[in-house]
Amino acid sequence: MSSNNDFLHHAKNKIERLSKLALYAGMGWVLVMMFLTTIDVAGRYFFSKPIPGAIEMSGFMLAVFGILGMAYTHQTGNNVRVTMLTRVMPPRLQRTTQTVTSLLSFQIMGMLAWYGVIKGIEEFQSGTTTDTLSIPVYPLYFLLSIGAALLTLLIIMELIEAVLGLFGRPGPASSE
Repeated sequence: MSSNNDFLHHAKNKIERLSKLALYAGMGWVLVMMFLTTIDVAGRYFFSKPIPGAIEMSGFMLAVFGILGMAYTHQTGNNVRVTMLTRVMPPRLQRTTQTVTSLLSFQIMGMLAWYGVIKGIEEFQSGTTTDTLSIPVYPLYFLLSIGAALLTLLIIMELIEAVLGLFGRPGPASSE
């Protein structure tokens, strides 16, 4: 059983590192978005020459940040959780509730990852682009799929921990 727990611990650490790496990539896009917005506003204000498509690009960059940051947000527990009811539950019922919610989250995020690929393929084949800059839309769907898949992997680890907790066995400890 120890080797299984070591494997789970190692897998969880790798997934957490990937989610942190995705977050850093998303943060880089926020910096680029910040500079683009600053230059756009300065150009608009001082020279009456805004950057064409800056608003469209900012929207894309914000979407990239959100997509790449969702796994890390879940990993650190900074997502919204309503614990008013679960705090007063007995520990076994808490673990059961955690198992059920992890199963539902796994299903939703797995579907999002899968449909992101499907929609990305459809958009690639149809050649859909944005209005102003004619940027292809399909990479965002593939990126959404990657972000959702990363979150799905974290949820799987959480689900394993919850199921092991139901049987009184410790799961892999987080590296955070």
